[in-house]
Amino acid sequence: MANFSKAKEVFRDVVDLKLYVPLSAVEKTKKDLLNALDQKEKMIFVTGEAGSGKSMILKSVYNHLKEKNNVFYIANPYLEINTILSILKQLSLNDYQIFLIDEAQLLSEDTFENLRIYADKGNITIVFATHDTDIKKLMQKKHFQTRINYILKVNKANREELENFIKTKLLKANLIDVAEMLKRKNYNLIYKYTKGSLRATNQLMFKLFDILEYFYNKNPDKVNIDKLSNKYIEMAYMDFKEFHA
Repeated sequence: MANFSKAKEVFRDVVDLKLYVPLSAVEKTKKDLLNALDQKEKMIFVTGEAGSGKSMILKSVYNHLKEKNNVFYIANPYLEINTILSILKQLSLNDYQIFLIDEAQLLSEDTFENLRIYADKGNITIVFATHDTDIKKLMQKKHFQTRINYILKVNKANREELENFIKTKLLKANLIDVAEMLKRKNYNLIYKYTKGSLRATNQLMFKLFDILEYFYNKNPDKVNIDKLSNKYIEMAYMDFKEFHA
């Protein structure tokens, strides 16, 4: 019996390292970021389209460094900016500090400028994860052009990586029967709809298994788990599109 309820939870759209899948594009950016941090650069930007995996990279790097470094991970700078500035004011210049700021596109221009000043003065590195369009706007400002040491881009998953992402998540959850249910034509359609966005993939797969759970519980004989019909993916996508309209 296919456990669609459990499969659905595997794709809940949360930043959970237990669900981390080391795709090659994401791992390359993570490695480049760790190398840049080893050099103690002042300001580093991790950019990419929404859903490309920036949040998971920052959370993974934080988990990797937290035992040996003074490192702070800020998930929502809009809500936590006063805390960030308060911490910066109290830091000792003798100790090296790392700030990993996710969703940096939420920061105002004045806040970016304040953080730039702290980075110039202090023994700290600030890593900003932001959308591609925001980094382009920032680079147009003269006082940022010479101070951004690294811009690391996260590329979206290709067709093969997306299939690996979905399969790995299901297999890690011991959902072998569900993983085997998805065929090439299913992955092709999923990739067409999500365009390689990991966030969109999580959301679409969550809706897909929610729909399959409903129909399977209602009439299991009508859900062919050996050869999944694309109609269920199309239904999930319609729901997904309506949610994002």
